[in-house]
Amino acid sequence: MSDPDRELLDRWQAGDREAGNELVRRRIGEITWFFRNKVTSESDVPDLVGQTFLGCLQAAAGFRGETSVRRFLFRVANNVLYDYIRKKSKRQREQLDFAAVCVQELDPRSPSSIIMRRREGQAFVQSLRQIPVADQVVLELMYFDGLSGREIGEVLGIPEGTVRGRLQRGLARLRQEVQTQLDAHRQVRGGEAVQVTVEDLERWAEEVKALRKGDVEGE
Repeated sequence: MSDPDRELLDRWQAGDREAGNELVRRRIGEITWFFRNKVTSESDVPDLVGQTFLGCLQAAAGFRGETSVRRFLFRVANNVLYDYIRKKSKRQREQLDFAAVCVQELDPRSPSSIIMRRREGQAFVQSLRQIPVADQVVLELMYFDGLSGREIGEVLGIPEGTVRGRLQRGLARLRQEVQTQLDAHRQVRGGEAVQVTVEDLERWAEEVKALRKGDVEGE
């Protein structure tokens, strides 16, 4: 099937600026949301989005259609994110392990820019920032962007089996982190103990998706 995004990218690479503008209009919402929960300041997001689209154009010559343009953009965005984290990290001289470092470590005072109505939903998005970036990326691509294990593998350039391992590890870490936050809140405010389940995580992810949909469609 014809991919409208591929046609736009090809025309943009050939010098058609309007085609580039149209590709940006089509994809800027989800690329913006890719970064929103992974930065220390919301003001950093527009620059990272701009870097992503510029990087997409610069890398277009090497794109052979091995995946969709949408997933290709996510691949570029992930590279931009990793560069951002390297620059922000206090361990700049070290080789960062993205399976260990988390966004919250960059600035422990920085909250998620995603504001949820309920305490549980807010604990969910904040907890995503407190698990390793490699796990956060695969979970958000699954939860918020609806990508399958195979598609996430195309984005990250890793086997589907590796993706599934990261998802399993990330889910366990995320559930534990949300549980810790909710337990701490209960100890301070009182209330009944609640055991966080995978189904709870999926429900809160759907709430974030609904918020994102309204934001993207409102652009």
